[in-house]
Amino acid sequence: MVGGSTRSRCALEACHGSLRILETTDLHMQILPYDYFADRPDPSAGLVQLADQIADLRADPSALTLLFDNGDFLQGNPLADTVAQASLPDTIHPMIAAFSALHYDAVALGNHEFNYGLPFLRHAMKDAPFPVLCANIDWRAQPAIAQPFAVLDRVIRCDNGCDHAVRIGVVGFVPPQITQWDKVTLAGTIAARDIVETARAIMPRIKAAGADIVIALCHAGIGDADHAQGMENAAAPLAAVPGIDVILTGHTHDIFPDPARLPTPSIDPVAGRLHGKPAVGAGFHGNALGMILLSLRHDAEGWHIAGHESRVIPARQTPANSKVGARISAAVQPAHDATLRRIRQPVASTLVPIHSYFACVSPDLPGQLLGAALIDHAASRLPDHNLPILAVVSPFRAGGLGGPGHYVAIPPGPVTLRDVCAIYPYADTPVIAQRTGAQLRDWLEQAVSGYHQMTPGVARQPLLNPAFAAYLFDAFCGLTYVIDLTQPPRHDAAGRIISAGACRITDLRYNGKAVRPDDRFAVIANSYRAFGGGGFPPLAMHDVLSLPQEPIRDILAARLQARQIIDETVQDNWRFAPIAGTSACFSSAPQGKHHLTDRISHAASGMGGFDTYLLTF
Repeated sequence: MVGGSTRSRCALEACHGSLRILETTDLHMQILPYDYFADRPDPSAGLVQLADQIADLRADPSALTLLFDNGDFLQGNPLADTVAQASLPDTIHPMIAAFSALHYDAVALGNHEFNYGLPFLRHAMKDAPFPVLCANIDWRAQPAIAQPFAVLDRVIRCDNGCDHAVRIGVVGFVPPQITQWDKVTLAGTIAARDIVETARAIMPRIKAAGADIVIALCHAGIGDADHAQGMENAAAPLAAVPGIDVILTGHTHDIFPDPARLPTPSIDPVAGRLHGKPAVGAGFHGNALGMILLSLRHDAEGWHIAGHESRVIPARQTPANSKVGARISAAVQPAHDATLRRIRQPVASTLVPIHSYFACVSPDLPGQLLGAALIDHAASRLPDHNLPILAVVSPFRAGGLGGPGHYVAIPPGPVTLRDVCAIYPYADTPVIAQRTGAQLRDWLEQAVSGYHQMTPGVARQPLLNPAFAAYLFDAFCGLTYVIDLTQPPRHDAAGRIISAGACRITDLRYNGKAVRPDDRFAVIANSYRAFGGGGFPPLAMHDVLSLPQEPIRDILAARLQARQIIDETVQDNWRFAPIAGTSACFSSAPQGKHHLTDRISHAASGMGGFDTYLLTF
């Protein structure tokens, strides 16, 4: 009778409980605190660094705690490549083993999960003891690798001492551009749908399945507030979809909440809200843990969100006696050891330093070596074509969110496979396509839009627009050109035209001859850029001349191995137009001061590990 009375009171009495939501995102196979590109420990990164914090929060009885990963966990460093190349049938993928050790409640697929192809992804996820989510992929005739959503049955202890069942819906989304970015690998095997339209369609199903609270694992960044068909960074308009209660963001490696971000009517960067709903973004590489603490009210009508706290918790070093950290490390150790043996293999020697400290502001040797390798490869694939061959290269390790250690830095001496991986860290294959002179000029105008417009006669103006990631600064090997920064940029960071008449590219030449609009070239680019990555227009398939299957890293390694000795200076194939009495400042690593040029000088030690440099026009 007493038990029945208690159950009756619990069912009718309004009370409050707490739900703690934890997020990791964009781990990119950074399981251990180790930088494979530099071949040294890195205590600032690695999922293992979050292990004890996660375990402590799970053990805290004041809230029901759920743990999710928001995608891009299978690819991104030499460890990932080692595992993908081995692909042992009876071996659990180290990242899935790590997720299992930490008892993840669900994970969402990110765009980089598809880089190695569907067979590898299927193999990697087959041992996952948790739901794998992706709602906006049509798997067509093949068995689905991920389910659209899951409903988790849990129990929350409320402040009146009563336990109440709660059903938590979790749904995953990935940028629909994956079928373009990995067109070669996926070969039309799957289709991708718009994030927001998919959410609107699936929400009634999630509610019909009994979800009290719905959490969206959105592997997309916080872009425009208003929905546009097929948008890549759709976290903000997704939050406006009725029925979604919480948003976890990813893909862009941003931290959210972020008080330094400008607020808008739909984005509260201090409280961590998108369209009034709790949101969090946990950075990348395990350098932080996202947390949303929901205050939930339970009454006769069910569960309601009464309040929330969103914050990002920086990673701390795992104690030496950490049991969960030891389990994760043990699971990845064989692959880690194999990776170190592999990346330490020498492929060539260099007599000159190879670095990317100034890759966004001047031609650099990593880009030059990569471009030459790609041009040679394209020539071997196009024996019957007489088109001039150009290569598009981008700086991938050039500071930014990766910090002051995120640069190519190869001293004179052996060049190893890990150095090749540092120059080109992704699993892309090349695409060779024909382009006209007019199309090349448009491509370059977008590539140079990341520079601020310069006011003549003003010193120390900011040079780089922080909204533009380094990999958007494409350069063309095989052309010479001049960039006039007194002119406005033509594009914004999303690739949209903001000044149609802007023209920064001048004196565009091939072999000393001016490039005419109707001239034709063969251009070799990575598959991500060729098919629309970074907001660049995707190439039409009727313009594609060849789709080589060799990874770009392998192409570069083979060419360096054939050369054996690197002894060349950087060719100034592009430069900024002179502007009298004018200079601009930018940030780079302190080590850059050992590689100054006649136009670049060291200005000051800076904040966050970066120094300030001065570019004189």
